[in-house]
Amino acid sequence: MQIGERLKLIREFRNMKQKELGMALGYPTKSAAVRIAQYESCSVAPKKETAIAISEILKCNYINIYYGTDLGKAERFMIDLFWMEESIGTSLYVFQLEKYNDKADERTVYGMVNDYKYGGVFPPVALAFNYNLVNDFMREWAIRFKELTNKEITHDEYFEWKLNWPYSCDDGGRFEPSIQWRKSFL
Repeated sequence: MQIGERLKLIREFRNMKQKELGMALGYPTKSAAVRIAQYESCSVAPKKETAIAISEILKCNYINIYYGTDLGKAERFMIDLFWMEESIGTSLYVFQLEKYNDKADERTVYGMVNDYKYGGVFPPVALAFNYNLVNDFMREWAIRFKELTNKEITHDEYFEWKLNWPYSCDDGGRFEPSIQWRKSFL
């Protein structure tokens, strides 16, 4: 999903019109909607300072609407996966791989896919990363996905968590997140 599409989705999620966002950014009333439309159509990319200002108004992490080089590969990878999920919807499943063998010197991981229904001819393919930072990020995402699947959180809460990631993370309940995303806190 392109940056402009992301911006539009976030703006609409916040129930804000293009003109309102443009005016909040300080653009003149006559051109406020046009400026935001330019960002959303990807004819103009917001500079980092503008992306940060937009993200403050829309209450999200600026990395959702700015594709700069200041992010690590793991962080950029996660943001891209979050937006891929928004693009393809219920075709993406996030779950923790669970079964290990008993040998101390060898770790074999098997996925447990029975929780989801698949329409394909072959079983689904999963990715496992031998990259601890990505695994930590993915583990929390799997927790949030399971909460959504089990209706413990709403889709709006889930989307809010992704919009403010990683500041919304709590390491699976081990600590208080920097940004609250559950409706009970908002």
